[in-house]
Amino acid sequence: MRNCVESMSAAPGSASEPVAAAPASPHAIRFGDFELHSERGLLLNAGVPVGLGSRAFAILALLAQRAGSLVGTKEITQSVWPDTFVEENNLRVHLAAIRRVLRSGPSGGVSILNEPGRGYRLVGAVTPATVEAADATLSPRPRPLDPPLLLTEVIGRDEAIQEAVKLLRRHRLVTLVGPGGMGKTTVALSALARIKRDHGALVGFVDLTHCLQPSHVYNALARSLRISLDTDDPVESVLAALRPAPIVILIDNCEHIVRIVAEAAETLLRTCPEVVLFATSREPLRAPGEVQLHLGPLPVPKPAHSTTAADVLAYPSARLLVERATSASRAFHLTDGNAGVIAGVCRNLDGLPLALELAAAAIGALGVEALSSGLHDRLIVLSHGPRTLARHATLRAMLDWSFELLSPPEREVLARLSLFRSPFDLEAAIFVGQSGALSRAETTYVVMELAAKSLLTVDPHGRSASYRLLETTRAYAQGKLTASGFEASAKRRHAEWCASRLSAARAEWAPLSRAAWWERHGRDIDDVRAALDWALGDDGDSRIGVELATASAPLWMGLSQFTEYRSRLEQALERLTKEGGRGGAEEIRLQTALFVLFFNTEGPGPSLVAAATRTLSLAEAAGDGAMRASALWALSGERSVAGDFDAALELALRIREPAAGALDVETTLLADRMVALSRYRLGQLKTARTLGEEVVAAGKSANVSFGAALRYDHTTVARAHLSMTLALEGRLERAKAMLMEAVLDASRARNPSSFCYLLTNTACPFALWLGDDDLARRYLDLLSREAEENRFGYMRELASWLSLVLAIRAGTAAADDPEIAARFRGLRTLDRESLITTCAALVDGEAFARAEAGKSGWAAAEVLRGYGEKQLATGAEAARTTAEIMFSQALAVAHQQGALLWELRAALSLAKMRPAREARLLLEPIVARVEGGELSQDCRAAWRILRKAA
Repeated sequence: MRNCVESMSAAPGSASEPVAAAPASPHAIRFGDFELHSERGLLLNAGVPVGLGSRAFAILALLAQRAGSLVGTKEITQSVWPDTFVEENNLRVHLAAIRRVLRSGPSGGVSILNEPGRGYRLVGAVTPATVEAADATLSPRPRPLDPPLLLTEVIGRDEAIQEAVKLLRRHRLVTLVGPGGMGKTTVALSALARIKRDHGALVGFVDLTHCLQPSHVYNALARSLRISLDTDDPVESVLAALRPAPIVILIDNCEHIVRIVAEAAETLLRTCPEVVLFATSREPLRAPGEVQLHLGPLPVPKPAHSTTAADVLAYPSARLLVERATSASRAFHLTDGNAGVIAGVCRNLDGLPLALELAAAAIGALGVEALSSGLHDRLIVLSHGPRTLARHATLRAMLDWSFELLSPPEREVLARLSLFRSPFDLEAAIFVGQSGALSRAETTYVVMELAAKSLLTVDPHGRSASYRLLETTRAYAQGKLTASGFEASAKRRHAEWCASRLSAARAEWAPLSRAAWWERHGRDIDDVRAALDWALGDDGDSRIGVELATASAPLWMGLSQFTEYRSRLEQALERLTKEGGRGGAEEIRLQTALFVLFFNTEGPGPSLVAAATRTLSLAEAAGDGAMRASALWALSGERSVAGDFDAALELALRIREPAAGALDVETTLLADRMVALSRYRLGQLKTARTLGEEVVAAGKSANVSFGAALRYDHTTVARAHLSMTLALEGRLERAKAMLMEAVLDASRARNPSSFCYLLTNTACPFALWLGDDDLARRYLDLLSREAEENRFGYMRELASWLSLVLAIRAGTAAADDPEIAARFRGLRTLDRESLITTCAALVDGEAFARAEAGKSGWAAAEVLRGYGEKQLATGAEAARTTAEIMFSQALAVAHQQGALLWELRAALSLAKMRPAREARLLLEPIVARVEGGELSQDCRAAWRILRKAA
């Protein structure tokens, strides 16, 4: 059998044929678009049968016949329930149903008023109707009315329309499935029009919105297709008319009677071989032979692609919003200035066409900024739209319609699932959605039904399918949850689920790569926020709250939400204090998270020391080796940054003290890394290199993550520190290769804290040591962006100083500028000395005094040399003598430390003051020992001197 879409052409009896005039019938009453046929027990709304129970119909008929007059309560009950005692509440239920029906149509001022204690009256224009005689207006064959015309451009749905047409040419039952407000009717009508235009097909449109029973479906078919119901069986009349008729019938809004429509579709397709059915529904019909076409949201602008008007208009959701807003308000224009806000509105509304249409209508009254800021209460802001959206009227009306179609268990599970802020899998849905009244199997079935009804959006990609609620649906369902009696129990289940997820995440931190870990767990942060709001609130559970606050550390650290996380940790500490829970393992974890936070936000200082010292005291009392190591790591780092390298080494050595008990591999290697770093900063380079190489090798072979406790990428940082030691020893080629590999790994690791540390303390200085300012700028650009995006106050400050160093080296800034010098004195000791090694002109008296006193360690030679260069620049003869002494001291210190890079620099400074022969004798043995000298600006300068002296 050929598909009728391919074979049919416009047939006689199509909607364009004239229809004979109909004689009047006295048995109908009209009010607005409604017609009430008393004898047939039929109520029509714009020609479509309306489902209304027999009792409600009888009440409406009585009030309509006596329109304008008061009909007493007793008279109504005796007329509708003769010889039966009926409570007035029963009457009110039926009147509420009638009022709902009257509100569903555009009937204007028709309403039912109640006069308490007396009765009811129908108010409005009520007139006798001229009813078309069935044999004059209806035909044994279908003569369909024209489908509704689309009055606005359809945006962003070409692909869906083309797919619908293609499916309808191949299959006899196609269902367009999607959530309410997705634009299913618009897409279906567009596809129907294209089928009629391109294939000459006979098409019909049937709206089932007001149908409730099988007979209503067939009556609606007969009315829309103008088929004569000339027998007592409307089903047989419709089937007889459609048996020989090639026609495509769009059956719109099937979700509330999906089983009835499925049975009718099966009967039609079995009996009428030339009929093609195209249905729209929020869930599949599940009828034999059905092919589903799922309609999703319009694509929304991505945050990174929302900078200009042109960028935003590349996305269909934005085009729809802008086109409708422009039509609604002459004052609105899309500009580069408001493009980002428009993009945000599209994202907040999930690309839902109905919501975008309503938002566009609201822009004229509210303005773009006000609309955007008010979208937290979407159902209030998006309450008015153009009259062409009257079928939905508002998002709330559309969602009310969907919600009322659900069973009680479906309503409860949907309300519970509104607690999820991010996509969730089936196990999560079952855990949170299940209540005492539902078994696991029943909850699973309900979740599947909610997905089938398009109330849950399904993403089948990934390890397993994930679900989410559109934001508008979630906001609505959350209102239902708030009004329910089970909100507290649902929030507890959600918080417990978050805790279980974090436990799994902690276990997977070591075995998974950082990228895989973030792919799996990074999206949980929004759910953790919601769970913490409840758990740490007055009605929550502080035990769960503390567990969530501590276990969620890697999420907050990795996403650099430091300010918010600090407030969460302090809130958790307050709850512990109130409940007398301070001093235990929970506080240890909270304090650990705090001192890591302080390092990134404030830098090493009093707040960090206080939190780390408290952690150390508690961890030692509890015998917690891992947390003790964390505290000593932080305190050692703080002493190092303060320039007290001896104290830093002492604290690092304590990590491996016998009193610490048995240590795991990770903690042992952490201790060794910190010892190696302290040795490096003391200028003990050979010892630092030997230990650093052992740490790097052991870390690789043991596949140690260095971060389960600290959430810090110590493996990569260990390689970076080793590369700096190698660089000072003059092993430049190996140092550069290792450092570039570490930078690449750090950039992939989704750990901005350690990435910024690596760039600040190793990559940028190393590039400047080589004299490769272009490489330094590339690293600095990375650092500046990461520090800014992650709000790292300490790292941003250091990035600004590195930028200033580049400016001084380029001659666009002066190191002796009083303002620069004053700011420089405010830096921490290690940071000042590190910057001096990249720009000797920054040296000052305080730094020189530390170097003279033997406290500058690794940087001492460069500080002394820099001070000598500063003296030499004055031009005074006495200063020249001082400079030569400083250069000689720097040469001796560098040689003693094995810092070949500094030794070469000191030799270059001295060579400028010596005759050519002496300069050659000084430089030649030093530069010959440098490995990869072609990478170094200093080596190239030395080679030039040697060539001239040859």
